[in-house]
Amino acid sequence: MRLALLFLYLLSMHFVTAQNAQGDSSSAISTEKLSFQLYPNPYAGGKLHVVSHPTDIKNIVILNILGEVVFQITTYENYVMPNNLTSGIYIVKIQQGSQQGLSRLVVP
Repeated sequence: MRLALLFLYLLSMHFVTAQNAQGDSSSAISTEKLSFQLYPNPYAGGKLHVVSHPTDIKNIVILNILGEVVFQITTYENYVMPNNLTSGIYIVKIQQGSQQGLSRLVVP
């Protein structure tokens, strides 16, 4: 039970990785933290708004709690329509240029 609660707590946090490429640039990719807003959350269908400050093209991936990709799109728009999501908790991963961010999405 404690392990399940810890897992849910960790999913509720926003995870973002940041790396600095040092040395040979071909062996590592520099990734900076991407701040973005995701709403409505909880998501009940229709438009899922993804608002971020860079105007670069967005690569948006939605993963289920098993790490399986359930939705993926590359767009300039500030919203997506992932109509195939069933009830559960998902991780939304967004990459814009050299910036990357993760957020939790709840579907009731």
